[in-house]
Amino acid sequence: MKRFLLVLLIAMSFYTEAQVYNNEWIDYNKTYYKFKVGQTGLYRISQPVLAAAGLSGVSAEQFQLWRNGVQVPVFTSIPSGILGASDYIEFWGQLNDGKPDLALYRNTDYQLNDKYSLQTDTAAFFLTVEPAGGNFQYQSAVNNVPPTGTVSPEPYFMHTVGNYYKTNINPGYAASVGENAVHGSDSDENAAIEGNFFFSGLERVL
Repeated sequence: MKRFLLVLLIAMSFYTEAQVYNNEWIDYNKTYYKFKVGQTGLYRISQPVLAAAGLSGVSAEQFQLWRNGVQVPVFTSIPSGILGASDYIEFWGQLNDGKPDLALYRNTDYQLNDKYSLQTDTAAFFLTVEPAGGNFQYQSAVNNVPPTGTVSPEPYFMHTVGNYYKTNINPGYAASVGENAVHGSDSDENAAIEGNFFFSGLERVL
């Protein structure tokens, strides 16, 4: 019996190590400043807002921004050095989509589309500081437009447009129990949508 329990505990430890908790990107030696975005658009964090959060002494090139475990590129009004009173950080903020919902499905093929989340339309962003560099930031470049007539036109252009309705939520497959319909705790077949900032000075530009 003891030998069986030992084998079971070892197997469980391997299973636990194989789990993905979506927090692998976090560096626990850093401080992260969380804020939320519920509309897609261009956002700006001004220097006074950063200063109020205790980030007035951080050089522009050291800022890092994260969403869903992936670095988001940022633009700083100066490429490097301490931000002045009129300086800022800008980034393209996207509302939450259905990609993080995929892990909630018993069968991932059941997700009809990943354009909208069944949980919330609000995405959490995390600003932090990485002094070592190598951060994902936009760099200004000279717009060298070739003279007219020296560039061949593209033969065609393709663009896909989709209509993804979000008026109602379909909770998916249910079992009828008397007068009630019972749904599972996970996202099941046919589950789909049919139809407060920590930085109080976060400004939506576009």
